[in-house]
Amino acid sequence: MLIEDAGCFALLIPTYEGTPFVRRLLEYLEAENYPGYIVLSDNSSGEHRRFVESCPERYARLWLDVQSYDFEIGFLDKLARTMEKLEARNVMICGQDDYVVTATLEKLLGLIEADQGLACVRGRVARFLLRPVEQQGPQHAVKVHLNNYPMLPYEDPDPVRRVMEHMRAYTSTLYSLHRRAQLLECFRFTDAATRNIVFWQYLSSCVTVALGRVACVDELFLARQIHERSWSATSKDNEHWPLLVTSPKYSTYYMDFRDALVDFLVNRVGSGEDDASLGAAIDHAFLELLKRTFCNTSQSDPANKAFFARLQSAGTAEDKFMTRITQFTLPYRDTY
Repeated sequence: MLIEDAGCFALLIPTYEGTPFVRRLLEYLEAENYPGYIVLSDNSSGEHRRFVESCPERYARLWLDVQSYDFEIGFLDKLARTMEKLEARNVMICGQDDYVVTATLEKLLGLIEADQGLACVRGRVARFLLRPVEQQGPQHAVKVHLNNYPMLPYEDPDPVRRVMEHMRAYTSTLYSLHRRAQLLECFRFTDAATRNIVFWQYLSSCVTVALGRVACVDELFLARQIHERSWSATSKDNEHWPLLVTSPKYSTYYMDFRDALVDFLVNRVGSGEDDASLGAAIDHAFLELLKRTFCNTSQSDPANKAFFARLQSAGTAEDKFMTRITQFTLPYRDTY
């Protein structure tokens, strides 16, 4: 299997103050007999840090390494430093609260190894929420809520058209399988260009799409949990989305993003277009993204719609996998 080759692939797990989730993920990977190389990139403190440092010994059946960083390090800088130390041609970032599908990862590796025009490749994502049900008696029950989380391909051969398509119908490329060298370049460029966490997500995704095509296979490859300790749940100030537009720094953040993307398309990709034309195209595409967010408009995606229907239909392969994930998660009551 390609997953078993550390020169081909590394599963990169950024960890931070999340012992219950890290424990759950590693015990899941042990239960799945995950065969590949795993790196925990950690900047936790106190007991969390000590737990992560103990993981290679605790989970001896996994091929596991830990890289530890200062508590105050930035997310992109931490991951870039981690990738600089790896030999793998390809990496995938897996959140400490996520579940990966090994068989689909193996297929994705085959695709990216065979097609040098791909910057990254991904499959479908199941996003789920577990809500405890009030009841009497010793049994613990939860209600499972599924959230539609589309993953789109961006296959246009022209990098500028590809980036504009991506901005209009944005689905982050962060949780995909990437070429390590390109993702490292992307994170270093993004970290230098913008300090706002929302715009670095947009910029890093746009840079990835500029560097190559993005493919999406019609199979489940990642399950992502919605919970009260996630970044999106705890980020409520006006430096984050959707309140970012109310920030007094909004224009500065947007122009940092816009100028950096123009610079990348002109000087790194060689678009052949002038700065003013590219800037205007970015403005137009970003306006479509704003409409999508605030007016609840989106491009029709029949493949994702069919996937979400399968996810909610009893007896499908997707439903069986999510039932297994739910049952696995239930004993970890401190994670939902």
